[in-house]
Amino acid sequence: MFKVLIFLILSFAFSSASLFTITDRHGNVMESKAISHTENACLNQKSTEYSLQAIYDELHRAEYLARKAEAARQRAERIAKAEAEAKKVGKIYVVSSEDKQKLIEDAKYFKGGKYVWGGTTPEGFDCSGYVQYLYKKHHINLPRTAWAQSKKGIAIKKENLKKGDLLFFLTDKKRGIPVTHVGIYLGNGKFIHAASKKKGIIISPITHGSYARCFVSAKRVTTQNTTNGKVRLR
Repeated sequence: MFKVLIFLILSFAFSSASLFTITDRHGNVMESKAISHTENACLNQKSTEYSLQAIYDELHRAEYLARKAEAARQRAERIAKAEAEAKKVGKIYVVSSEDKQKLIEDAKYFKGGKYVWGGTTPEGFDCSGYVQYLYKKHHINLPRTAWAQSKKGIAIKKENLKKGDLLFFLTDKKRGIPVTHVGIYLGNGKFIHAASKKKGIIISPITHGSYARCFVSAKRVTTQNTTNGKVRLR
């Protein structure tokens, strides 16, 4: 019996995606079993749903990096303040070994999180360049400027916001246009955006504060399949 088992060659034969068999090297069926299974969500997902889900996944990553970058900025500011205070009284501030290690780790979170006026790449983004870049990676083309982006999609009330909705603001009235800034809603009253040269890509509240006061509108970008299988706006 054991010798027979040694020479067994396991092979799996599927029938209607619900039956497999185990045979020996001569093709004799040793065991047969039916398997009940659920549909493969990935394979059965519509391309539009997949594209939007990919954007949401990337938003999670961007949110994580933005939070790390904010913590890094706060740490750098705390150390700089401590060094300045020590200098005033003729002392030298010694950075702790823990802070030294953290500062090294912090450096990587600033990469790709910089604000650059007119920037459209990870080397530096402005607000609309950041939004455009993120969506373009997932085959959804948005216009270049915040004002032009605000003309796309379906208007959404502030109380009905969902993750991934675009938020538009009037942060600079001198420019003479209705919309000058854009961000992406993350849920829980927060949005992510390329804020300024000093702050970079950060997370801010939409429920209160300066951005709540200059909020203009929100849009939900919906997609549909074209005849060639690509995704476009509607």
